Amino acid sequence: MNHQTGDRRRRVVHCGTGLAGCEALGAIIDNPSFELVGLLIARSANVGRDAGGFVGRSSTGIIATNRLDDVAAIDADIVCYMLVVPNIDDICRLLASGKNVVTTGGLIFPAWKATETRSRLEVACHQGNSSFYATGINPGWVDEVLPLVMSSLCRDIEQIEIREYADCAKYPAPGLIFDVMGFGHTPEAIAAGVLPDMQVMSDFFAQAVAALGHGLGWALDDIVQTREFVTAPHDIVLPAGIVKAGTVAGQHWRWVGSVSGVTRIVQETFWVVAFDLGPGWPETGPSRNDTQWQVTIEGTPSLRCIFEPRASFKPDADAGAFNPSAVATAMAAVNSLSSVCDAPAGLLTSIDLKLPRLRRT
Repeated sequence: MNHQTGDRRRRVVHCGTGLAGCEALGAIIDNPSFELVGLLIARSANVGRDAGGFVGRSSTGIIATNRLDDVAAIDADIVCYMLVVPNIDDICRLLASGKNVVTTGGLIFPAWKATETRSRLEVACHQGNSSFYATGINPGWVDEVLPLVMSSLCRDIEQIEIREYADCAKYPAPGLIFDVMGFGHTPEAIAAGVLPDMQVMSDFFAQAVAALGHGLGWALDDIVQTREFVTAPHDIVLPAGIVKAGTVAGQHWRWVGSVSGVTRIVQETFWVVAFDLGPGWPETGPSRNDTQWQVTIEGTPSLRCIFEPRASFKPDADAGAFNPSAVATAMAAVNSLSSVCDAPAGLLTSIDLKLPRLRRT
């Protein structure tokens, strides 16, 4: 059974070969705790390729497919599901087939205003005696696991603020940058709802706020979202494409979770594809030249943690060797696979698992 795997290698199906997805796939292949037994991909052009070819590894004998039926029939313990926009039907099918699912594609706390989705996931977990867990670098680790760990040093907490500064310019993923995050579109077009996938991102962060509240025992009764945009003063060329002058080049999102009208959790994101976009936006400088998170707890005592993923902190290191945020996103999922296999069946949050860590056995 899925929750009685003991000390044997976990049989893993992987889904997704984007930037973070490939980092996860390579880590699964390299880790002796895991046995890759299936690969589900989105693009038909890659069907038939060996899994190792996606990540510069030798042949694995595992051939990529885009047919869910193929992977649903595989005897596996768990699925590492790393599509940006999750397919609820597919996830439920995998769970009902007896496979646990870990995803970085949202649904971190479907108990928050996603009653139908939560019900479907719970039914599928019951059918397959399986578990579902959502994670990532943020949402996921930065705005749930890290604040929970920090809270262990506090006698009381008044409020928690998570603030993200992200330079999205170097992220070579057109679907994420333009279709999900909304860069390169006018604010008017976004307000008119031309990007339905943007709602997925919005819901993901709102659920993350609710998940942290749940972990701290705060029953949030409201989460209010606001957003503002700044447009590009000129065309900006990115690896993912061109952000034309007059379209969105910077975004400031804010989610405020409250209990009885009292603000308890604030989640803010500053996403930009260029610096010096105007007052209030990230400026060029050592602390704003890449992705950074600040987690602040106001309480007794008050605490602040500044978190920065980098390729290296050595001055002579190759800063372009890999995307550190993509690796961190991938490993948040990969390093939770064994714990999810060991957990009770059902919908899981971080408080249901052991403290995640890199482990090889």
